[in-house]
Amino acid sequence: MAPHLRLAPFRPHEGPPELHGAARVGVRPGTELIHTLAATGERPLAFRVSGLPAGLSVDPETGIVRGTAPAAPGTHPVHVAVGNRLGATSATVELVVGDALALTPPLGWNSWNVYGETVSAGVVARIADGMVASGMRDAGYAYLNLDDFWHAPARAADGRPLAHPERFPDGIAALAEEVHARGLKLGIYSDAGHLTCGGCYGGYGHEAIDAETYASWGVDLLKYDYCHAPVSREAAVARYRTMADALAGCGRSIVFNVCEWGLRRPWEWAPELGAAYWRTTPDIFDSFSYTFWGVRGIARRNQALAEYAGPGRWNDPDMLVVGNRGRGRVASNLPVGRPLHLPFSVHLRGLDDRQSHTHLSLWAMMAAPLLASSDPTELSDVDRDILLNPEVLAIDQDPLGQQGRVVTRRRGVWVMRKPLASGGAAISFSNVSPFRARRRLSLASLGLAGRPDVRDAWARESLGPLDHLEVDLARHESRVFVVAPPAGG
Repeated sequence: MAPHLRLAPFRPHEGPPELHGAARVGVRPGTELIHTLAATGERPLAFRVSGLPAGLSVDPETGIVRGTAPAAPGTHPVHVAVGNRLGATSATVELVVGDALALTPPLGWNSWNVYGETVSAGVVARIADGMVASGMRDAGYAYLNLDDFWHAPARAADGRPLAHPERFPDGIAALAEEVHARGLKLGIYSDAGHLTCGGCYGGYGHEAIDAETYASWGVDLLKYDYCHAPVSREAAVARYRTMADALAGCGRSIVFNVCEWGLRRPWEWAPELGAAYWRTTPDIFDSFSYTFWGVRGIARRNQALAEYAGPGRWNDPDMLVVGNRGRGRVASNLPVGRPLHLPFSVHLRGLDDRQSHTHLSLWAMMAAPLLASSDPTELSDVDRDILLNPEVLAIDQDPLGQQGRVVTRRRGVWVMRKPLASGGAAISFSNVSPFRARRRLSLASLGLAGRPDVRDAWARESLGPLDHLEVDLARHESRVFVVAPPAGG
């Protein structure tokens, strides 16, 4: 581990139980719900749940909720208790039946940066098992998303989408059943053009039949790209609206991701279409650079858009590259004037420990979707502890849904403040400079009066009542604190 990196080890299948994941879950009326009540702790666990509406039931050993949501809109408080031989804990999860999905930022995994065009049913099954075994699912990572290249060479004669017959011999529906059986949700990829970015068939002109087929397969999320499509904003809005309308009428709760790289300011129009999140930047690569494709450059662009985020509508600065370490098939190889799948590229060495730590700190403070893109079966202890830290994930998943805002950027240290549903706030210090930095800020200057209790989220330790925060940061290091609400607040 890098020196000075304050990172508490986290073993998801040891110790007393802890509940994680979304505190508010959206589902469309009368549609299927598959949702894992995420909990860590020594196995076996025993779940006791009250308040589930009729039509839904929970597996008492795994916490997986399945069934059909109520036909009428409404909010249902669900009390969840979980115990093991070492203790017990409880919480309330709100089931919100209505049009809005992804009421907290989606957490999950995406195939693109690791596998690119080699994705297959075998890969998905291996990753699903890895998400369970590593504790990712139990920490709240819910989605397993197929990116480009799942497609057959052509559609069926009637226009229906088909999966590649060799890499997905049993089809996507069978794959969705496997993923769902593990308490995960399946995402899929398409494009608003006639071709995808990788040259597979796109969704343009087939929106209705695609949405109907995805629903019949059991798909839970659609990432919709914008290659091979008109440049104008008006055309993009029209194409995304057509797919959004098709998804809204498909009879399934499918989260919609608008992925046109922020070039047409989707934060201004995508929410009206029913999109749950939208890319704000070009694709991320495995670099900490200030370029348009590096972690620092992407974060800075996304930080300016805080006013557009909220429950069910999230700014997406692209996937996490934590854990790639220069090994990602796509993210670690920057193309130089060539398509991504050709071998003309510059290999990137990847993020080090501190940079990975800061990467996730920034994404969590920005209430960004957290979609890991490294192989969960090959994570180092440090990368696992970064991806699974429950207190940092809880900041990202806070039900208030506010994106953190920059307080100051003085001399290469970005200070951010994120209001929390508790009435308190998360405060982060990220040293994005190559030099050591020390900072001291009064909590009053951050709008937090008195001497509230403060907790170090990465170290998972209480610091007691404080009136200021003081940090000594190595290059590229971050600290994240949770400040309790004022007394009586």
